[in-house]
Amino acid sequence: MRFFYVIGIAVLLCACAASDIRDLNNRKKSVSNIVTIAAADSLWSLRADSSNAYRALRAYKQLAKEDSSSIEIWSKLSRAYYFIGQYLTPELQLRDGLLMAGYETSQTILNLNPKYRNLLFSTGDENIAVRGLELSTIDALYWGMANYGQWLATKGTLVRLGQRELIWTSLEHVNDLDSNYYYGAYYRFKGALLARDPKTQTDTLAIRRAFETAILISPNYFGNYTLMARHYCPLTGDKELFYRILTKVITSKSNPSLPYYPENVYERDLAERLMIKAENEKWFK
Repeated sequence: MRFFYVIGIAVLLCACAASDIRDLNNRKKSVSNIVTIAAADSLWSLRADSSNAYRALRAYKQLAKEDSSSIEIWSKLSRAYYFIGQYLTPELQLRDGLLMAGYETSQTILNLNPKYRNLLFSTGDENIAVRGLELSTIDALYWGMANYGQWLATKGTLVRLGQRELIWTSLEHVNDLDSNYYYGAYYRFKGALLARDPKTQTDTLAIRRAFETAILISPNYFGNYTLMARHYCPLTGDKELFYRILTKVITSKSNPSLPYYPENVYERDLAERLMIKAENEKWFK
């Protein structure tokens, strides 16, 4: 009888221990599902590895879902959409979806800004509302514009021209808020927009000056060179400059400690693809 009593106690203790282990595992699982901004930012800092870029995007999406009013989180989410759409998604339809999601993300958070919302409601003019945004919104404004601009880049001329004013207004306001923002972004995108707009693409001097100013501001940011090669050189037929600046991108060493090192990694790949594309499509006859 005593033997069976001991066995019963042992079985009960094992059952309790198993229950405790399950509870502990569940708690660990619950804790592991908690995402912090620091953890998401850590993944983002390692985005030169594409798997970390995707993980960062998922983390920012979860954080945005949990905090619908944080302009910091939503701006970072918009930027993550841009990065993956621009660098990691060659398939056009998927790329368009990511870029549009990035634009809509920025619009969602900007619509919570009281001044922006009131101006938009009172005037019905998004261009006027954009001009009312303050410096604290620059990340959301810029990445929204960048996503939308890249989405428009593959659309027809009429679609691009229809959105021309809004893109320019956003870009000019970014410049008003911070003329050196994001490694010469204003001048880099200004050059691209001038080169693609039938109304301005004949002013090749202004286009070149815009790109050269971006390079002057951030000479180690490879995106300033690839965008110039893509938009200015074919427009002017400058084959020598095209290959010279892309060769510079491909052969230059980028410091891993630079905040834009991951972008430089993918811009180097882009430079190689641009050379191949130029040959295949005979950009310079």
